[in-house]
Amino acid sequence: MLKSKLTAAVLAALAFGCAPAFAATTDAGSSAQPGSAAANGPGADPAQDSSTDTDAQKKAKRLDAVTVSGTLINNAQIQTAAPIYTITSQEIKARGFNSVSEVLQSSVMSTGSVQGPQASGGFTQGAQTISLYGLNPEYTLTLIDGRPITQFGELYNGQSNFTNISNIPLAMIDHIDVLPGGASSIYGSQAIAGVVNIVTKQHMDGAEVLVRAGGYDGGGGSSQRLSLTFGHQFGKLDVLGAVEFDNQSPIWAYQRSFTATNPTPVTVARVLDYGTLDTYSGAVQGYISPPDNCAAMSGLFKGTTVNAHSTDTSRTGTFCGSNDVYGYTTLQNQSRSYDGMLKLKYNLNDYVRFYGDALVDWQQQKWTPGSDYNWWGPIDYPGGLIEDTNGHILYPERVFGPEEVGNNYYNQLGRQDDLMYQADIGANGSFGDSNWLWDIYFVRSGDRTTSSTPERMAAAVDGFFGNILGPSLGNDPNTGLNIYNPNYAQFYTPLTPAQLASFMQNISSESNTWVNNTRATVSNSSLFSLPGGDAALAVLVEGGSQAWYEPINPLILNNEVWGLTGTSGGGTRSHAASAFEFNAPIWKMLTVDLSGRYDRYRASGSDTGKFTYKAGLEFRPWETLLLRGNYSTSFLAPDMSALYLGPSGNYQNVTDYYLCQTQGNGQNCSQNYSTEVSGLTLANPKLKPTTAKSWSVGFVWAPISNLSITADYLHINISNEVAPQPADLLMKENAQCLEGQLPANSPDCVAATTQVQRDPFTNQVTNITQYYINVSSEQTESVTSQIKYLFNPTAIGQFNLQFDWNDMLKHDYQIYPGGPTINQLTNPLYSSEFKSITSGSLGWSLHDTWSSTLYWHRYGPSPNYTGLINGPNFPGDAKVAPWITWNWSFTYSPTRDVDVSLLTNNLFNKMPPKDGSYAGTFPYYNNENYNVYGREVMLQLQWRFGGHTSNG
Repeated sequence: MLKSKLTAAVLAALAFGCAPAFAATTDAGSSAQPGSAAANGPGADPAQDSSTDTDAQKKAKRLDAVTVSGTLINNAQIQTAAPIYTITSQEIKARGFNSVSEVLQSSVMSTGSVQGPQASGGFTQGAQTISLYGLNPEYTLTLIDGRPITQFGELYNGQSNFTNISNIPLAMIDHIDVLPGGASSIYGSQAIAGVVNIVTKQHMDGAEVLVRAGGYDGGGGSSQRLSLTFGHQFGKLDVLGAVEFDNQSPIWAYQRSFTATNPTPVTVARVLDYGTLDTYSGAVQGYISPPDNCAAMSGLFKGTTVNAHSTDTSRTGTFCGSNDVYGYTTLQNQSRSYDGMLKLKYNLNDYVRFYGDALVDWQQQKWTPGSDYNWWGPIDYPGGLIEDTNGHILYPERVFGPEEVGNNYYNQLGRQDDLMYQADIGANGSFGDSNWLWDIYFVRSGDRTTSSTPERMAAAVDGFFGNILGPSLGNDPNTGLNIYNPNYAQFYTPLTPAQLASFMQNISSESNTWVNNTRATVSNSSLFSLPGGDAALAVLVEGGSQAWYEPINPLILNNEVWGLTGTSGGGTRSHAASAFEFNAPIWKMLTVDLSGRYDRYRASGSDTGKFTYKAGLEFRPWETLLLRGNYSTSFLAPDMSALYLGPSGNYQNVTDYYLCQTQGNGQNCSQNYSTEVSGLTLANPKLKPTTAKSWSVGFVWAPISNLSITADYLHINISNEVAPQPADLLMKENAQCLEGQLPANSPDCVAATTQVQRDPFTNQVTNITQYYINVSSEQTESVTSQIKYLFNPTAIGQFNLQFDWNDMLKHDYQIYPGGPTINQLTNPLYSSEFKSITSGSLGWSLHDTWSSTLYWHRYGPSPNYTGLINGPNFPGDAKVAPWITWNWSFTYSPTRDVDVSLLTNNLFNKMPPKDGSYAGTFPYYNNENYNVYGREVMLQLQWRFGGHTSNG
């Protein structure tokens, strides 16, 4: 039931058709309920409309499952206290987006930097995610049709679980809702930064075929898409199905002038000379020059390898180098996917409907981190160095070129096969002719990932190059290094692909996650009458389990793979919850919405529960203005990785406060007593949930029928964040305990002296063991606004205009209580997120035959490389310029069933903003914020065969 004319006015203002940006609705629903004023158009009278329906029609309508984001109550018109930003499939098409990840990463709320396929050698190159408001991806809950999807098996940044959004097919999507802020009182764990609900198509009568093909100006990345969607009503049975095929070629760094070459030669082969024991200082003093001035290697890297001098003029000798070494890195994955969806609904009678849904995606991706990651050095030798017969301390290093790898480096592509699925079976209906509705379902979602990457086997690669070094001539007792008489001519000789293959082996890995959930909901949208309308109530109970398994390959575990480590772990836990939502239109101007939920998780050694709640207000002082606000609590149950992670190794720099006090009188500790140590991170089954509080206030103003203005302020305060114990805090406590400032037998001292291990003779730190603990906190404040205007029709067509804007007012992070508060918007050592993002669009249509959309996206300034490496206020720390891109689409519809489209993304072929501080550091731009793909042009044909698609 509409509470005022405001909803109709705003819906009219927002219903532009092909409006190319996230659309903020005035309610929390994602679609109109059949028979409502929103479904019938502005000015419709719900009472009059319902009076024309037959009893059978009304009963059938009540069985229609309307997917409403952010609420348990099946009435899209009630929920307006919290904003929802929606993008439809038509808008996705008009902007030329190729994937769900592109859609969501273009949201103005996605201000955080995220890893993806450009992150050479990254942890999860075969997956993509988003960061709402600069927060960790694990704080965003992703759903399909309001149902949970499992998380990716590999860990984001090697530490936390997250949801992969790269494998969700576009052909099945009706629209995507983004709910900002806490929503745990409805959805439970993870809904802290927001909720993404991907709503698939629900009904279709006929069929639709879509064919798309395209490519990039610079080469690489060519793509093809073919999808078929079909549906029909067979008496009481409604069938909807879809299949989609996607194919995409890789983009290599050498295919873009921005990333193809380095300003100075990069190592192909070199022998670093650290001098003799008498002159050794830890710094490189020069090189052992190639005996033939690199003549034998001159053909490597397409003939660009030369005899090169160091840019450090103090270094003697030369090495073999090429400016093109980094170019053999993929910046966009080769990808192929096959997707299928099937939805069945069977109306048993006027009061009961059975349904079942299945979504399956198989995706294969291939990539390589490049030649810079494919090399050999004597890291498995004592000290990582060798010594020649002249007493010089050496480090030989060899990079393998495309001629040695073979097939222009395609022989070095790693492969990831990912199978993702979601399936449910359930029933819904009503209790007789009453207003009470019920719904019960069981859903299973899973993700099984296997990968295979070519790696150097330790014994084989060391044996191969050991033959070049020659037999050991003994050990120097003064340095502890083995002495060799290397065959330099052979070291500077190119390998054949067969020789390289002799020490390579494909190393496999796998991960498996799944979620089971059973939910029962009972609701009544006309519970009783209040002065402002009907009160509504919904309650639910649910229970299920989840699992995460990522075993480590035994070859990696046994150190048989050269230079490769891995993480592992696995386990299961059960989950149960109950929730309610109550909506009360107190009077015409004021509506109150209350919801609460209790969740309990049980795992091995862990049993945690959490109650969350939310209160929302909608106030309409007059018909054209809605004032809204809400306060909510939310939580994140400890990650499965934090509970079940196996020993995970790392290296990090720490300040040794104990040695500083005992040897340096406590002066200049960070400068003089900073050292790199090995570490070990371990799981903690005793973790508590991360908790958060958020509140928002905003308004929707529709002063005239074709204009709407929306603005919302959002505050999020997160506590008890799970993170590895801060190494700096451990080092401080260790020093205090060893100096007697804290009792030696106290629990803190026992932990600090046990976890920080020291050499018994030198007292230097040799290893640090860290556990996951609840320690960090975080705060964000943001303003999101939107303006939409629909121009009056003209002789040359209908125009619409839209602007979306988000500005981060605050993002503070505290690693541990009592520690410094870090402003992540100004401290690039901790974050390279955007402070602001703006987008806009101009749409045009004429006679249902011609249409076009011009879409504009602006990323605000972000930190340069100097700031990222050295922190704020370091000489050269600055911001790079904003990055602005334009997309344009043009569609011709010769008939009502055929659309022919030309889609151009990055219309002006805009490269990332210049950042001179990279100074030869590949890839010369922040690849977590920008890309160098350039202009993409696509042709698309969409052909409909009878009927229509709906989400009702």
